[in-house]
Amino acid sequence: MKKEQMAICDNDGKYVYRLQEILEQRDSFPFEISVFTGKENISQKEMQEMGKKYKLILAGESFYEPLQQALQQEGIGEERLLLLKGTEGMPQIRDYIWKYQSADNIRRQIMEHYADREEEDLPYTPGRKKGTLLGVFSPAGREWQSSFSVLLGQQLAKQANVLYLNFESFSGFTKLLEHTDGRDLTDLVYYMEGGKERLVCKLESMVGNLNGLDYVSPAFSFVDLAEVKEESWMLLLQTLKEMGHYDYILLDLSEHIQGVLNILRICEKVYTLNDHEGMAQNRQAHYEELLRKLEYEDVLRNTTKCDLPGFRKKPSSPEELPYSEMAAYVKNLVREEYA
Repeated sequence: MKKEQMAICDNDGKYVYRLQEILEQRDSFPFEISVFTGKENISQKEMQEMGKKYKLILAGESFYEPLQQALQQEGIGEERLLLLKGTEGMPQIRDYIWKYQSADNIRRQIMEHYADREEEDLPYTPGRKKGTLLGVFSPAGREWQSSFSVLLGQQLAKQANVLYLNFESFSGFTKLLEHTDGRDLTDLVYYMEGGKERLVCKLESMVGNLNGLDYVSPAFSFVDLAEVKEESWMLLLQTLKEMGHYDYILLDLSEHIQGVLNILRICEKVYTLNDHEGMAQNRQAHYEELLRKLEYEDVLRNTTKCDLPGFRKKPSSPEELPYSEMAAYVKNLVREEYA
């Protein structure tokens, strides 16, 4: 992906260099960052040139007003300037980012600000290597499906970039995942209308991270989820593949979304969980018979059936997942299939 130029200006050199390091660690972050830590070392002319060179300038409080004046003199829009606010005493400025928060939050707010600048040509260059779609769909082992999916994603994330998308009607993860800002999976479909470039930036502003696994918050409303058309899901998934930011896009699927069988068909590998209790085997047999009758035998051929052992305890939160019995099971699975 083509990288744009961004500047971070602040007197706290230790803070700025650490922020630069964290932001640039993400391959999908679309900026190369230059750092300025001494306002007195930047001339008026250099400040004016900064507006031409850098698509975005994140400026600490002592830098903000001089840079603002320099941009005004050059007739450069102040939308390129974003205040890095560290005190409550600054004048009310609409476009600012609070300095003392997690770097992930700062990254999301930078990308949200950048994506909302309608006049900008946002960077979008398809990756040289497309991502791989992995699906998880289990008519028989539904209560384990999301736990399995998250663990699979976290294990793969130790050696690759992975994005986890949950398509369940009531995922239960909305309250448990670390990052929730009101936007969810259905918003990504809406952002597609703005073009692939805007989707890339919006996605980067939305993703949270759980033990190395990137994710977009699941849909809050099953009504919104059910209304998304098959062609919209297909376009979104194809775009995510072409972006090349993620080696794997992991889909935690549900039959309640439109076009689920065709989504399974475009997955290079599908996992289904076998549960041997109650009616589980009958549900699995029904599902496989349906695929054959509807001529989706290719989905069956790409499916790995996972026979779950009898786990003694179910993990009750994402924090417990890496230490659960299922985690050991998934670790062995990944070792065997992705060595």
